[in-house]
Formats: sequence, structure tokens, C-alpha cells
Amino acid sequence: MIGINEVYKLVDFYDDPVQMEPLVIDGSRPVYNSLIGLAHELSEASACLDAALVPSTAKGLSTLVENMNCYYSNLIEGHKTLPIDIEEALQEVTEKADQKDLQSLAFAHVEADRWAKQQSLTKKTLLPFLLDLHRVFCQHLPEDLLRLSDGSIMKPGEFRPINKEVQVGRHLAPKAETLGRFLERYTNVYGQRLEWAKKGGISKLDGIVASFASHHRLAWIHPFLDGNGRVARITLDAMLRECGVNGTCLWSMSRGFAKTSDDYKAQLAGADEHRMGDIDGRGNLSEKRLAEFIEYSLRTAIDQAKYMGSMFALENFQARVEGYFNRVRFDLKPVSAHLFLHAFRLGEFERGEASRITGLSERVARDVLGQLLDEGFLLSDSPKGKVRVGFPVHALGSLLPNLYPAGDVDITPEQLRRLIRAIKHNSLARHLVSKKLGIK
Repeated sequence: MIGINEVYKLVDFYDDPVQMEPLVIDGSRPVYNSLIGLAHELSEASACLDAALVPSTAKGLSTLVENMNCYYSNLIEGHKTLPIDIEEALQEVTEKADQKDLQSLAFAHVEADRWAKQQSLTKKTLLPFLLDLHRVFCQHLPEDLLRLSDGSIMKPGEFRPINKEVQVGRHLAPKAETLGRFLERYTNVYGQRLEWAKKGGISKLDGIVASFASHHRLAWIHPFLDGNGRVARITLDAMLRECGVNGTCLWSMSRGFAKTSDDYKAQLAGADEHRMGDIDGRGNLSEKRLAEFIEYSLRTAIDQAKYMGSMFALENFQARVEGYFNRVRFDLKPVSAHLFLHAFRLGEFERGEASRITGLSERVARDVLGQLLDEGFLLSDSPKGKVRVGFPVHALGSLLPNLYPAGDVDITPEQLRRLIRAIKHNSLARHLVSKKLGIK
């Protein structure tokens, strides 16, 4: 049987960036206007969701979306990091040995996602961004998760070394020794589109369309020995933010891709195909298939943005909250719903207001507030600071149904107790560090 490196010796394949064309859909092409229309619809749907939530509530939701990105992006790669695993990893809870790798994977993804949110993408920064993103993701993984099929250890933040060729399905990625030229072309074209997107108008919409094209082309280049899918999806999120879409991170592209996983993989593979005749663009690869992938991705993104918008329509959300605290959680006082919804609507409130909001005595209101804080329904940066809304994993099945598969958000009483202890410990630790550093 011939190995992948032997195949490359026999086939002169993908060693010139021109073989990656087209990188974008030209404005003169018939399909361009329909893609721009979908980009406009996505921009509007995402902006409506941003406007529906006050900043502090959006902050809590964006944390939940980080965990969703982690869950669904790992699921696409065949790793099922359950929501409870992600929560426990972020709270630094020690788990059984057979769960440590999954927790490390969850922690690594969330940390990489958070790091990417702090970056700005341009022609100059896009290439370093890819390297640093891979490094940030991999540096949190144990050696076993960095070990490749040949027994070697992948080096975080490094592109494929010379003579390390790869095949993904039927696709032979560009030769490792030519990666520099492919990535230079990639960063010049897409980095320029991101810079133009800041002008707004049609340039912004063109940048959104180009971002989805870039997602395929980055996967096609396959610059790293492993981790390409996760890096590509986090990079896509960063590019969309650069284009002014989902800047507050309130919906998950990875959820959309995972929900349509078979279509996602088929569309990626389809865009690998070569040009199919004279009417299929002027590049080496199929313009038609690339446009189909972009259209699929845009429609998937629109669906996710609108779905999250429907989840937080106030009347429906309020009914689910009241139903949960009145009919599911008999151990919590029904007025807990008032505090939770007050934080959701206003963003945050002083702890001393709990009595006025609930109509309870100060002592009883303080106890109710404490229970909500213990379980993560309310969050605070210090023991006496203002509180804001949180979305604990054990309540998501009722409060935000269908964000995750139903069985994946079920946790045992012991897991809940362990999470409560970890949340308390983490909150106290953050307070002590902030106090020591003089941060208010």
C-alpha cells in the first residue's frame, strides 16, 4: 500500500497558489447578488439579537455560547465533551482519569475562543493569528492529545513541517514545502477583504461572503498537522466579528455546522472539486461549488441567529423561567423567578434590592439570592458586588430547550453539588486575587 508521502512523489499536485483560485466570488458573477442578499439578512438578524439584550445579560449569554462553540466544534471532530464536562473544566474540578482528556480539550477550546475575541484581523495580523490561535489551543492539551498517528508529538503553533503531507478524504492538501506561498495568498486576499469591510455598506457584506469562502480555503490548505477544523471555525467567528457580525457572540456558527454535520462535510468536500467546464468560473477549483458552500453557510448562520433571537423573545422566555421555578424546582422559592428575570431585563442590580423585588423580608430575600448565586442563576464578581444573570448548565433543558441535545444537559445531584462548591470556590478566589491587586 502506497503511503501519502509516496503519493506526492508520484503526483505533482498543489504546489502553486493559483491552484487555489477562486478565493472569492467576483462581483460580476450572477450568483454574487444573491449571496450579498443573504449576507445582509445575516447582518440584520444578528443585529436584532444584539439589540434585544442589555450588555450584562449579553455577557452572560456570550459565556454560554463559548461553551456551545466548544461542545459543537468538538462534536464535529468526533469528541463529545458534554456541557457538564465543559463547566467542570472551567471551574477546575478534578475528574476521573478517563474524563481528563475531554476536560482538557474543553478548556483548551474555550481558552482559544476567548483569546481570539481579543484580536484584530488585518492583512498583517491574519497569519500570526493562525499560528498563535493554534498555539493557544494546543498548549492546554496533555501530550497524549498532541500525539500523532506516527507516534510523533505535534508542536503547538507550527505549520506542517516539510515532508509531512496530508490527505483529507479524497483531497490531497498542498505540499508542506509550499504552505508559505499558499498562506501568503490566503492572508493577502482575505485580510484585504476584512479591512475593506470596516467601510460598511456593500464592502461589509462582501467581507461576510468572503469570510465563509475563507473558511473552506483554510480547511483546504490544511496548514497544521492536527486541529485544523477547530482553528478554522474559531477563525471564521473572528472574521465575522471583524465584519461587524455577532460582535457580542450571542449565537454559535459551530452549532449550526454540527446540527447539519453531514451537509457541512459534504459541502466542504464539494468545494474541493475542480472547475467543471467553461461556465464554472475561471479558476482551478469550482466556483459553483464554492458558491454553494457559501450559500449553505450563510443560511445556516441566519438560522442560528434567528433561533437565538426566538429563544430570548421576552414573553416566551419569561414563561419558561416562571414554569421552571414554579413547577420544576420545588426546592427553590417561586419568587426566585422574579430575581432571575429582573437581572435578565435590567442586566444587573444591587444585592440589597432583593427584598424590594421579591416582597420578602431582608433575611429571607438574602437566602433566596444566595441560593441563586450558589447555583449560577445569578453571577457576581465579588461577594458584595452587583449581580447579573447566569445560565447554569443544569437548567438549560428548561430555560433554553434544544440548545444542546436533551440528554446531554442532564446531570446527577452529586455533579450539581460539586459544581456549586466549585462556583463558590472560584468566586472567592477571584475576589481575593482582585483585592490583592487592587482591582475593583
